[in-house]
Amino acid sequence: MPESRSVAAAVCPFCLSPQVGLLSGAGKWHVHCRSCGASGPAADTDLEALARWSKASDSRQLLRTVMDESPSIILIKDVHGRFLLANKTLARLYNTTPEQMIGKTDADFIDNPEQVRAFRESQLEVMKSDRTEVVEEDVTDAVSGETRRFYSVKKALRLGVHAEPAMLIIARDITDLIQAYHEIEVRERRYEEALAIAGEGIWDWHIGTNMVSHNRKWCELLGLDENALQHPLEFFSGLIHPDDRDGVMHSLQGCLAGGDPYDHEHRLIHADGHVIWVHDRGNLVERDEQGLPLRMVGSLSDITARKCAELQLAEVRSELEQANAQLEDMVEQRTAELVDLNLELQSLARHDPLTGLANRLAADEYLTREFAMMKRSGQPYVVMLADIDHFKQINDSHGHMIGDRALKHIASLFRENLRETDFIARFGGEEFLLILGFSRCEDALSLAEGIRRLVEVTPLADDIPMTISIGMAQALPDDSGMAAAVERADAQLYLAKGSGRNRVCCPCE
Repeated sequence: MPESRSVAAAVCPFCLSPQVGLLSGAGKWHVHCRSCGASGPAADTDLEALARWSKASDSRQLLRTVMDESPSIILIKDVHGRFLLANKTLARLYNTTPEQMIGKTDADFIDNPEQVRAFRESQLEVMKSDRTEVVEEDVTDAVSGETRRFYSVKKALRLGVHAEPAMLIIARDITDLIQAYHEIEVRERRYEEALAIAGEGIWDWHIGTNMVSHNRKWCELLGLDENALQHPLEFFSGLIHPDDRDGVMHSLQGCLAGGDPYDHEHRLIHADGHVIWVHDRGNLVERDEQGLPLRMVGSLSDITARKCAELQLAEVRSELEQANAQLEDMVEQRTAELVDLNLELQSLARHDPLTGLANRLAADEYLTREFAMMKRSGQPYVVMLADIDHFKQINDSHGHMIGDRALKHIASLFRENLRETDFIARFGGEEFLLILGFSRCEDALSLAEGIRRLVEVTPLADDIPMTISIGMAQALPDDSGMAAAVERADAQLYLAKGSGRNRVCCPCE
């Protein structure tokens, strides 16, 4: 029989419980916390086990201090939802202390049955799947009664010598961040709407690097790729009509030298070869300590129609009234802390940890942006849903590790053979979402067939052939929402599966 006895004046550095004792078994001794299940290093004698526990406790006390000082919530629950460990951040939210939380559940501190039930269901799901999950969930502040939004990372654990199941949760309060995002989105939306109404192409010349950044309207006016938003100044000068180039450069140099703001009308060569007239204007907005120019910002508008009218009706030349709406001030700079937190949250929340691809959340955000852009520009795009055929058989026959390799194999084929501008996400278990910038469904269909064939001829191993089925659909400007094209692609995927698999189904066939 294993021997057990209490240890006087010992406190668990994790849960702060005094319920600490010595256990022996199989000729070894170790110190064990009866509250949270923490165990010390094993030793040949009880005295050596106590010494090792004391040494380890020093490090764990330091860890306990770090946890209590952390702005994030840190906790461990057992399989029944009872707290084995809780830091001070969580205790403050529940209006209690870490010591008083040990052995209790959320229901003892939250007067909201729906929240308690949601926490319990989430824990059971994570522990059942035995995978790390990232979720956003609401928690009620026991003091103020306010509902706070948290970004939570949940991971199933095995604790103690008996490997008791438990769950670790690290959660960050993102309520203020969400509100800040909302305010920024409102300002950015107003800014984009103002630009669209004004019909202005905006440019920003960083003189030190000689690079010019643009908005999409600038590219649209010249028939250029709307995603190529930065060019060297030499690229711009190459677009100027040869007869107007010297005048433009002279006017720019005059502004840089400290003269009047840059304001010039000239001809540019459109991407398809025809000539357009533009009104180009700007001014210096930044100089260095010596007064040398650093940055110049301006706008460009298409005045071809006016110029044609002036040339045809030279006798009635008159200035046309310019009604350029004043643009809103640029969105204020985000603070360094907000940027760091934003990058951390995006990295955790928007990538699939197995394949490295974007996840469902990132896919929904990308679809939202693409749909909004399509509504503004009228430029359609193509949605593809690809599903690994007989994936369950691969898992059942070869094991889940091979199944994971299969998912990474498909993800790698997509990454290596699609364009950098194409978007790829793991959309579900063995399902992938691809968003491609094609205006013609036929072109996308040809690419989809190529992807399907590539997977077919690239097995995971000699004895593990793989195929995929693909359903695709084109997003159209008259769609009611971003989900419409995905739903059509899903219906085509269902058709591909039902008609034999290893095929592409598309409405344009």
